[in-house]
Amino acid sequence: MLDKRLAGVLAFFFLVTGIVVVGVLAGDETAGIRQVEDFSRFKADTFPEGWKARGGDGSKVYRVKANQESYLEAKAIASAVTIAKKFEYDLKKYPFLCWQWRILELPRGGDERYKKTGDSAAAIYVIFPGLIRPDNIKYVWSSSLPIGTTTESPYNSKTKIVVLRNQSSPLGPWVSEKVNVYEDYKRLFGREPKHVQAIGLMSDSDNTESRAQAHYKGISVRK
Repeated sequence: MLDKRLAGVLAFFFLVTGIVVVGVLAGDETAGIRQVEDFSRFKADTFPEGWKARGGDGSKVYRVKANQESYLEAKAIASAVTIAKKFEYDLKKYPFLCWQWRILELPRGGDERYKKTGDSAAAIYVIFPGLIRPDNIKYVWSSSLPIGTTTESPYNSKTKIVVLRNQSSPLGPWVSEKVNVYEDYKRLFGREPKHVQAIGLMSDSDNTESRAQAHYKGISVRK
């Protein structure tokens, strides 16, 4: 649901709050890896510092958890809260985005093509600069759409949705993802991309008035 307000989200995150741009990123650059977030630097049961929420109280939906490894837990109960971290980098130099996620509960009847059902169990946004509204690629774990589906947000034509997993994918175990954002941008928008401005996350369930539960960890960009 919040796709239609992503421009406002970015203004809120980066202009109003004055969030610091990440210039030197953690990770082994000699190995071609730059870390966006692994959540290990935060205390358990806290909202991750440096991430900004829009659409509600982020701490009521997103909390850092720690078992053998740290991860971010998302529990959305009839809610839609997006969180994002400003993270600028050269997409040509680091075309791949990698992360792990797992789903514990899918929003009942979620279908990202329509406003009345536009909920995703889990989504990771790649956000690009824009004068009025930014371009976005939204990679989702869908409740219903076939894997490989690409569609457009019903709220914002500048948000392109790519379905990586769905209801037929195993629920519970961690799943690793590696996407070529550079090639996806050219395919979806038909032009060369600008640099990436931010990375966002969202698990939402407001339109279906149901629940979504997901975990995220190990977000990085790679050559």
